[in-house]
Amino acid sequence: MSDQATTWTPALTNALRVHLLSWRRATVLRPGDPALAAVAGLYRALTGLLPAAARAVAAPVLDALDERAERTSVTLATPIDPVVILSPAAVADPITEACTLAHEWCHVRQVADGRVASIVDYTSGELRARAEADATACALWLRFVLTGELPVEAPTLGDLYHLDAGDHELARGVMRSHLATIRAGLVPPLDVCVRLARWLRATPYEMPASVRARIPHTLPEST
Repeated sequence: MSDQATTWTPALTNALRVHLLSWRRATVLRPGDPALAAVAGLYRALTGLLPAAARAVAAPVLDALDERAERTSVTLATPIDPVVILSPAAVADPITEACTLAHEWCHVRQVADGRVASIVDYTSGELRARAEADATACALWLRFVLTGELPVEAPTLGDLYHLDAGDHELARGVMRSHLATIRAGLVPPLDVCVRLARWLRATPYEMPASVRARIPHTLPEST
């Protein structure tokens, strides 16, 4: 059992979510939220306006809502704020939910920058690979901070993102770089990681000492 399994609480995950919302606005929907159907309908309508090549890549996101909703969380770019849809698996325990929020807020940050959910990103496997690798690294880093756990090998992304073999390897290379940074006792140079590192170290909430001990005093710059 990890050393934080009984000390990281739902209240801390909620505080982490509130902090992320204060940084980058988004709508967070949990399983069973009645707004889910309306959001899915809106996203289908928006996807229908994309060129055919972009629709072919955007379609798996919609499939995730329908077919993989039990385990797949997604962030949707909308004309207003991004919408984060958490799967039942994502909210199974407070640590998993916190790590999923870190992953999805990396996408929220990317949407704010215009770096994902644009036509060019839908049609560029390289950009999708980099965006998803960074988001996965955010979740891996936070799980390491909260539990001390870190995978030996960079994970694979699966088939959801319609990446070819070269783009899959690019994603794993990006994640290997982030994992090496974490093993060196540093924070990955990703804004979500830096923002959460500062919050975890400075928040007045009662924080497990081992969590703060895994956050270095020197942090990369963030925006």
